[in-house]
Amino acid sequence: MSEDHRRRYGPGGADGGPALTLRVHQNKYLPASAGRTEMHAIVSVRAHGLGPAAARTATSEVIVIDCSMSMSWPPTKIAAARRATATAVGILRDGTRFAIVEGTEQAQVVYPFTGGMAVAGPDTKAAAARVAARLPAVGGTAIGSWLDLARRLHLRQPAAIRHTLLLTDGRNEHDPPGYLEQVLDACAPHFTCDARGIGDGWDATELKRIAHRLHGRADAVLKDSALDAEFEEMVSASMAKALAGVRIRIRTRAGSRVGFVKQVHPTRADLTDEGVRPDERTWEWTTRAWGDETREYQVSVLADPRRDPTGEDVELAAVELAVEGDTALPLPEPESVLVQWTDDVLLSSRIDPRLAHYGADSELGHAITAGCDAYEAGDRERARRQWGRAVQLAHQLGSEKMLARLSGLVHIVDAATGEVRIREPIRPLDLNSVIVVSEESAPFLGRDRPEPVAPPAADVLCPACGRRSPATAGFCQQCNAPLNGEPGEPGQVGQADGVDGAL
Repeated sequence: MSEDHRRRYGPGGADGGPALTLRVHQNKYLPASAGRTEMHAIVSVRAHGLGPAAARTATSEVIVIDCSMSMSWPPTKIAAARRATATAVGILRDGTRFAIVEGTEQAQVVYPFTGGMAVAGPDTKAAAARVAARLPAVGGTAIGSWLDLARRLHLRQPAAIRHTLLLTDGRNEHDPPGYLEQVLDACAPHFTCDARGIGDGWDATELKRIAHRLHGRADAVLKDSALDAEFEEMVSASMAKALAGVRIRIRTRAGSRVGFVKQVHPTRADLTDEGVRPDERTWEWTTRAWGDETREYQVSVLADPRRDPTGEDVELAAVELAVEGDTALPLPEPESVLVQWTDDVLLSSRIDPRLAHYGADSELGHAITAGCDAYEAGDRERARRQWGRAVQLAHQLGSEKMLARLSGLVHIVDAATGEVRIREPIRPLDLNSVIVVSEESAPFLGRDRPEPVAPPAADVLCPACGRRSPATAGFCQQCNAPLNGEPGEPGQVGQADGVDGAL
């Protein structure tokens, strides 16, 4: 490890190793009789030992607070926003560039008084806290305008890490049609955004879309009094970031291609369309703003047995990492996505435990969404069945957060079997709180080595696109359509097989 690296990043992880690690998890065996098919693998990327670098990384923070009229009722909302804004400012690392934006039917910087951004220090943080204590609740809601101002503020700063914290209690009602989408496209390359909804009048789908496009996370504030802790958590995480971005590069062999790349942890997001191609056989994806954390991705690569030997490892693709910006961070060695064609059904029928885990987690998200759609359409029985399945999967995955959120929608009689009863009435906040976190995923905590399983049942065909999927898949891995019916015919069976991974 170079002396320059030690100065910037410290000694690295607990083992003194590199600050970035890379690992590919897969069952490399496919049946030789399968023909052209896809190999699925989980790519785990871990950043560790970055604390010393985070403390010296140039950072900008924009705190955007909804100050619309609806924030005044109940009064606890605007009071909580004032306290939480002061808390967030107090956590900022000295030297951070920051601003507070008041969001109504327009956006304006209320601190610093001259506009632009201030430099965090004892005096500026105290002054900003005094401004936060006087935030009003007097206007409308134009989230696109708020985010566009955040973009302009961030771009004036030479910061490596740019983060926006967004709080709203309402829907985007005062921007022109389509404006928010244009703003999200303009903002996405420049900063990350974590969003929170407070009260019961905000749009969970809208907030989730904002966080997804801006590479952040969205959630609900379940109690106004909890907003302080939410802001503290978000700003602390922002202050711990040290890398502006990590690029995941996949090089395929001649004649092969990448089917998709999807983040599966900590949130599920299809990144496929965000990839760029430096050359014909290489794809790259940029992932934003890293601290000490682990992110996992599902990769699909085309495999074709016609040119390959049986019983030998063949490299389908090589996965490697690159770091955004000027950094001395050492990089891990590339990892291979392999295939070995075999006639041994026990080998080829194994499912990698991580793939199985994230396949079930994907089905959990689908069940939550389907249940919410059914409930809003007035089909209570279908909502009960879907939410029951979601409870069962959350229990199997050990997702205590999801179980807690689902308990606001249903009385859980038996989590293991998914026996539930719908609560009546369901509060809009409880419905929003489940929808907005439906793409969060539970971390894999089990063993990595796959165990032999019984030979799989016959495949099912997707009724929408005709794609063949394993018999245990609940949703098509090509188009996400639900599968219904019998093997060999369009159909649905009980649960995902973990190789689906459709998000």
